[in-house]
Amino acid sequence: MNPTLQTQESLIERLSTQSLDCDWERFYRQYWAVILNFAQRQGLDQATASDVLQETMILLMRKLPDFKYERARGRFRNWLLTLVAGKVRDARKREAARRTLSISECGPGDGQSLEMTLAAPDRDAAAELDRVWMQVVAEEALRRIQCEPNIKPETLAVFTAYAVEGRPAEEVAARFGIKENAVYQIRSRITERLRQEVAAIEFGKESSSRAGGSAR
Repeated sequence: MNPTLQTQESLIERLSTQSLDCDWERFYRQYWAVILNFAQRQGLDQATASDVLQETMILLMRKLPDFKYERARGRFRNWLLTLVAGKVRDARKREAARRTLSISECGPGDGQSLEMTLAAPDRDAAAELDRVWMQVVAEEALRRIQCEPNIKPETLAVFTAYAVEGRPAEEVAARFGIKENAVYQIRSRITERLRQEVAAIEFGKESSSRAGGSAR
């Protein structure tokens, strides 16, 4: 892990011991996009996903002061995912209840009962939630890196062509007028920055770009 991340004070640890408005603002900036995008990936419309975001943040303000921070990898991520997934389920239940009520008004036998609508979850639901969460985190990490002023657009374009689109290194090098070895170096630098940014989200730390991370 980046040494900066190892020595930087955890935002989660601060929120667990003191409730400063500035820290809550940082926390919101750190997680709002991840939570909102995850909820939308679970099939919620934007308005309902926004409700999930708001409800999750209110719940976090209640629970974080009592949160027992553990440095084992993924500890905060797993805890946060559990809370967000719970709010997504609550939103789905409310929607299912509304649908069932609407169906019941049409008369008996027109649809499933609420109990059937809220039947057991799909197989490997937990694994799927985790996969979607990590995909959202990775995409948010890349979005943050794309906004960093110290990373040239050309560098990101090379990385996207090679690492995201899967273009051959030789083709990417010719397209951007650089050496093939430079393509590998750019992939390595941006991949490391992605790891740093993902770790910042995973461990409840502030964005590592604020701490001077760079990749030109």
